[in-house]
Amino acid sequence: MKKLLIAVISSAVMFSCAEKVIKKEQVLTKAFQLYEKGEYDDAKEYFKKAIYEAQNMTTTDIMEARYHLANIYYLQENYIDAIVEFEEFLSLFPTSQYVPEVLYKLAVSYLKVSPSPDRDLTYMKKAGEKAEELIDNYPDSIYAKKAKEIIQKVRKAEAQHLIEIAELYEHLGKYYSASIYYNMVFDDYSDQIEEDYITYKIAYNLANTDQQYADEIQEYQEKIEKLEEKIKAEKDLEKKNVLLNRKKLLEEHISKLQDRIRTSKQRAIEIIKHALKNYPDSQYTKSLEELLKKLQKEG
Repeated sequence: MKKLLIAVISSAVMFSCAEKVIKKEQVLTKAFQLYEKGEYDDAKEYFKKAIYEAQNMTTTDIMEARYHLANIYYLQENYIDAIVEFEEFLSLFPTSQYVPEVLYKLAVSYLKVSPSPDRDLTYMKKAGEKAEELIDNYPDSIYAKKAKEIIQKVRKAEAQHLIEIAELYEHLGKYYSASIYYNMVFDDYSDQIEEDYITYKIAYNLANTDQQYADEIQEYQEKIEKLEEKIKAEKDLEKKNVLLNRKKLLEEHISKLQDRIRTSKQRAIEIIKHALKNYPDSQYTKSLEELLKKLQKEG
């Protein structure tokens, strides 16, 4: 009786194990059928079973299942999961015929999850990288042209990001710092901007560099005056030399700031003259002329 019971239990266990075996024919065909019908939620579950549970799946079967699973997330506008799946696909199947399409859809997905240009550009840059990879490696792909459009969107966002930083510095009265960012935009993103506007902004901020450093220069001058009093009163030669060296450092810093102000104004004049010559019909012509008169009057 005991032997019979053990045999029955063993048979039941074996039968139970046999029932758990999932073959690809049971799930993969069904997954594709549901996918074609547009029943993506159900298809998604069947593709997952095929990938992670089914037996006798070939490399091609897994590739097809993973591509379609990633594409479901993309079609459902679930871009975060689409990014995860497409990135995994590229790492597993770098030579697949789907790679150009995957690169394009990855670029789109990164673009979709990117915050506005005034915030972090990490995902935006990722979109650009994928688009560039597609163009570099598959220039004849049907997705190459679309990838170029993505790159233009990325460049526009990057340009806007720099402009917003420049505008913030300008608003805070950090005119020299603002001019640096406006100049970066002009040098690196000339195809994404109104050149006459950015040129005017560069000149305007350079012309007002003295306002950024006025308080700092005054502060150092006051420190120098106090040091001079201490130097005059100090009897110890070694201590006096320390104070003299400190005074020298402060004077050198003031001189450096004054040189920056002078060269900034000179450069502003050169930029304004260039702008008046090259953008004669610009809406900023009058502002540029007034700024030039102001700078020439200051000498």
